[in-house]
Amino acid sequence: MVNGERIFFATRAQGIFKPKQMSAALSIRTVIPRSGRVAWYRDQGLGGRNSDPETGLLRYDLARGGRGEASNRTLQTAMERRAPLIYFAGFAPSEYQPIFPIWVEAFRENEVLLATSDSLVSLTDSIVRESVERTYSPTMTRARNHHAWFSARTKSAYGYRCAFSGLPVRELLVGAHIVPDAEGGPASVNNGICMSTLHHSAYDTHLIGVDPGFRVHVAPPLRERQDGDLLSTLKDLDGTRLRLPSQRDDWPNPTYLEQRFAHFEAAPT
Repeated sequence: MVNGERIFFATRAQGIFKPKQMSAALSIRTVIPRSGRVAWYRDQGLGGRNSDPETGLLRYDLARGGRGEASNRTLQTAMERRAPLIYFAGFAPSEYQPIFPIWVEAFRENEVLLATSDSLVSLTDSIVRESVERTYSPTMTRARNHHAWFSARTKSAYGYRCAFSGLPVRELLVGAHIVPDAEGGPASVNNGICMSTLHHSAYDTHLIGVDPGFRVHVAPPLRERQDGDLLSTLKDLDGTRLRLPSQRDDWPNPTYLEQRFAHFEAAPT
């Protein structure tokens, strides 16, 4: 509510939304269609296919009708003003991960490129006006500008349960990378595992690992310690199998698991 008026963040009918009280777009939305329904836009696909390989920025398809179409013009206005948008990024049918703030950085023939606050920290308005293309240097190609979408999509694929323990408490779950993005790992569900924050810490410190056959391994330093039930629960994971998503297309890529498992095996014991 603003000055007694209700201003909506989005509507079900429009992917690019401009409230009547505003003159530029406020939000954009990507819908993941239900099974059997047609995906009308390229960015409706899953598995991290909505990032631009050249720049690392998010891609968002414009409405049909070209750059002059009414809703597309509201995005143009937002870009010219450097006005932030809310991006409701779909990660499952009727479920969205809001990303804010996000800005339109460039228009292409049928799409725009979007940047979040941590993807173009050094980009200033003057640089944008001078040369957007020159600013997209190779150092930005691994920009972590859709980590929130990746985490939400991964947790959804695993049914909001920890792949190690089966814990169903959403507040304690994260969508974790197998191969870190700093090492070239994509923000794809096939490079992700849903785990509790405890298991995530253990996985990141190579106390537990997962081999390409989805078998869980516990490092010797952890196996040899004796200290209560919680530690025993972690130790009991050794030799168990990872709880996999119901959809085979969402299973971890064995190549990514092999790359990460090599770090586990090389960790000091």
